[in-house]
This record gives sequence, C-alpha cells and structure tokens, in this order.
Amino acid sequence: MFIKKQNPRQVAVKVLTEVLENKKALKFALTEETLSQFDKVNRAFLLEIIYGVLRNLFAIDWVLEEFYKNKESLSSNTINNLRCSFYQLMFMNIPAYAVTNEAVNTEKAFFGKPAVVNAIIRAFLRKYENEDLPSFFHNSKVFSDYELRAKKIPPTLSIAFSHPKWLIERWSNRFSQEELVELLKANNEKAPISIAVKPEEREKIAEYFQKKGFKSRPTKHSPAGLIIEGQGYDIRKTLTEAPFFWVVQDEASQLVCFSLEPFEGATVLDACSSPGGKTILTAALMKKGKILCLENSRIRIKILHNNLKRIKRFIPDVEIETKLVDVLEFKTKATFDRVLLDAPCSSLGVIRRNPDVRYRLEENEIKRLAETQKLMIEKVSSFVSPQGILIYSVCSTEKEEGEEVVDSFLQKHPEFSSIKILRTFPHLDGMDGFFIAKLLRRE
Repeated sequence: MFIKKQNPRQVAVKVLTEVLENKKALKFALTEETLSQFDKVNRAFLLEIIYGVLRNLFAIDWVLEEFYKNKESLSSNTINNLRCSFYQLMFMNIPAYAVTNEAVNTEKAFFGKPAVVNAIIRAFLRKYENEDLPSFFHNSKVFSDYELRAKKIPPTLSIAFSHPKWLIERWSNRFSQEELVELLKANNEKAPISIAVKPEEREKIAEYFQKKGFKSRPTKHSPAGLIIEGQGYDIRKTLTEAPFFWVVQDEASQLVCFSLEPFEGATVLDACSSPGGKTILTAALMKKGKILCLENSRIRIKILHNNLKRIKRFIPDVEIETKLVDVLEFKTKATFDRVLLDAPCSSLGVIRRNPDVRYRLEENEIKRLAETQKLMIEKVSSFVSPQGILIYSVCSTEKEEGEEVVDSFLQKHPEFSSIKILRTFPHLDGMDGFFIAKLLRRE
C-alpha cells in the first residue's frame, strides 16, 4: 500500500483498518514502500503506534468501551483513530493536548466525526487524569490468578494480554497458569533483531557492529546468530552497507538450517522457500552444491529472487534454482540429500513479530492447516535420497501442526525414523516458537 502525502497517524489508521477490518496481513498492509516515505523519527513513531495497538488491542478496547456504547455508529477508521489515541495516552509519554489535536485533525482528514472523537478523548482524560494506566496492564503481580483487582485490572487474561479467548483456553490446557502468563507476556514484547552470518565470520562481524556503535551478542544455540541492539532503522541501514554475508533471521529459524546438516556438495530441496532465509543460510553452510527452491506465489517468488540476488556474490559456488510451482504439484525423478519442508502454518509461534496473526486466525483453521501439512510431508518424502535427511518445520506452537503431523507420517513410513524433535518457545528460549523434526530415510 502506498499512501502519499499523509502523516504517520493517518497511515497508522489506514493500516490498522486494513489489518483489523479487512484481515490483511500486516506485512502486506505496511510495506517498505509506505515506510520509505518517512524519516527516521516518523517511521519509528508509525511503527510504535501500529505494533502498540495490535499488541494491546483488547486492553485498549476494554477501556474504550466505557466511553462509547454505540460502536456500530462509528466507522472503522474512527475506531482505529481512537485506538491510536488511547494507546498514546495509556502507553506513551505524549502530552494529552497533542494527542487530542492530532486525533481531531486525522478524523477531519477521513471526513469522520471529529466532534465525537474529541468528546471521547476528553471524557477519558477527565476520568484518568491522575491515573497511571499502563501499570494496570503490566503489573507482573496482577495475573497470579484471575481475580479482578481494584476494578481497574482487566477481568481476563484475554483482555489483559490481547489474545483471543479460544487461544487462551487452548493454551490453558497445556500450560500452568504461571507459564501461560509468561508466554502471553513474551508474545507482546518486541522481538530482538537477529541476523545469521557465516559461523566462521561471526566474531569479526560482531567487532564490525561494535565499531559502528552497536552492541551485539551471539545467539545461545545457533553458531551463526548475532542479536543486534539498537534502533531498527539504524541497524538496517548499516546492514545494507555491510560488506559481508548476512540475513535477518530469528535463532529458531537458524536452527532449522543447522538441523538439516547441509554439507559441501549436497543437493537440497527447499519445498516452500520464500522469502528465502533458510535457503540463504543453508547455502552459506554448505558452501558448494545445489539447492532447488519451490514457491507457489508469484509475489513471494519475486521476494525470493530479490533476496537471492543480494547474497549471490557471497556464495558463488552454490547453484540455486527456483521454480514457480506448488509443492503438491511438483514432479521430478530426482532425489535429494536434504529436503526441507518449512510448511505453511498458523504462525502462532511468531506472534511477537506478527501481532496481527492472533486476530486473523480462527481455531478451526489449525485443523485445516494440519491436513495440508500431512499432504505436504507425504509428497516431499518421496524426494529424499536413501540415508538422506528430511526436515519438517513450522513456526507454530500447536501439536496438531507439529508432533501429530510427524507421528502420523512415521506410522505410514517405516523407512523413515525420527532423529531429533525440537520445540522452542519465546518465553522459554528467547526465540520464536518453532517445531522442528529431523527425519532420516534409512533405505
């Protein structure tokens, strides 16, 4: 989406309407083309508001409901304008007069109801003039049980941490209440900026960032990872100018590539490859060989091509071929030493990076996705060479998409055996939630 000559607040409202009303994925509603319109300060402000509202949506709405009863009379843009205002007043240190003035101007730009917006914000300010609202939502002692305290605490975990009730109930059956709260908190925290580099270059690259004024630390489990501290805009600008191999990639995603055990001269099939992070790191680890990438979306394969073009000079001896085809329709007589199936999934393991996921996903979709995943792993298993390795991974926290898919597959395929099963969680491991199964074809 390209929105010309509008301020960050107006863009935030439009993006939130696209995401929450039209169920468009945030990564497609808020593009780099849109972000490039703004300087560093306004870009950061825009991102703070959008991600802040999405991470605290139910809590904001819970407060908002006290000040307007007839929600149906307000447009989606007006509601999202109010959400942006309340987020700023509740969670950001911005003067009330500035928030109010901007909200009214934004409402006028959308030909909405500026008088109504002004009245609602002023009613909120009168009631909570001397209150510290953020503490109500982020007091670590509050959620040891479900009690409503002082009538200022949101009455449920769903409201307090802005996760749908069905997801809270689902996780309540798996986790203790204490661990559930930690997972919900972790999902609402800003994910760190982590990159993958060639393992042999990691120490040198850490020194490079230090000279550029950034602090960095190595990831705990991936020998290729660096977590960079600093403002995202500055980090990305530095990366675009960097004279070495890198790819922005969470540590859990990096572990998928290491589980694959790529070796020099290997043949690899990446069955669902875009945007290409796993392909890129796999190529760097194997140094020499061939990778075939499958992707069924023209838009996503274009993204893949752009990412591969950027890193090609750093891995000249790896031949990477791409095919625009659905994995379920792919045909070949060839087999591969390594096959990676990073399957489309619910994405419930990456809520902290994609906070809109929780509002777009319906619980019944998990079962549907699991059935597709079973078809996919069945399909790609025929492309694995004897003594080859098949990696099945999903960025999901749910067993239906992880353990149950692999168990079902292994029951039908005695020629495969499980070498290793790995699960990661943001609240336990400080990385995205992933399921990774490493399977060996014995014959």
